Amino acid sequence: MQKRRVITFLLGWLCVSCVSLTVNVYFPTSQIEKAAEEIEDRVRTGKGIEGLNSSFDPAIRQQKRYIAIGIDAVSAYAADDSDINIDINTPVVKAIIESRTKRFKEIDPYMADGTFGEGMEGYLVLRKKEGLDLKTMTTLKKLVLEENKDREKLYLEILRANGLDADEKNLKRVGGIFAKAIRKKLKEGRWYQVDEDTWAQQTKEDAEKNK
Repeated sequence: MQKRRVITFLLGWLCVSCVSLTVNVYFPTSQIEKAAEEIEDRVRTGKGIEGLNSSFDPAIRQQKRYIAIGIDAVSAYAADDSDINIDINTPVVKAIIESRTKRFKEIDPYMADGTFGEGMEGYLVLRKKEGLDLKTMTTLKKLVLEENKDREKLYLEILRANGLDADEKNLKRVGGIFAKAIRKKLKEGRWYQVDEDTWAQQTKEDAEKNK
């Protein structure tokens, strides 16, 4: 009896060890890109929520997953995001768009002179501090803090409202997507972060191309 139990245990262990089970959560990158570009265009052109695109239908929210077992991938849901609509019509998102649109009027002059730059993770950065007095520095730090609070809240709401895990990994992914969308909307001469140690200015060609 004891021998039979040992054999059964070993067989079970071998079966488990031969199967690699990985669960991957589907992430609708291209649809979030479209939403990010619309939001950033509205913020930076002063449109706010006026005529907000209602094609982002909150009734169509799907979280897709697939399970990969060993070498073979088994699709539990279709891995195509063409039918995913990212909801940017929630009260929270609309309030943030309005708040950021109003604040951008204060931010833009400091973007123009290079004091502010757009970070590679989707957040505003105070990049040039030389020559700033204490009062101005305090005002600018407060502006950056308020703007970045709104951005983080926006990224989390996009995840939450669309049935995606609002964890640190997904938050960083959404921030990176917004950083790319923001770069597309930058005016000529505005600064953006390439990596931790490198900044670049938006060229006239890129600014014109993305109008």
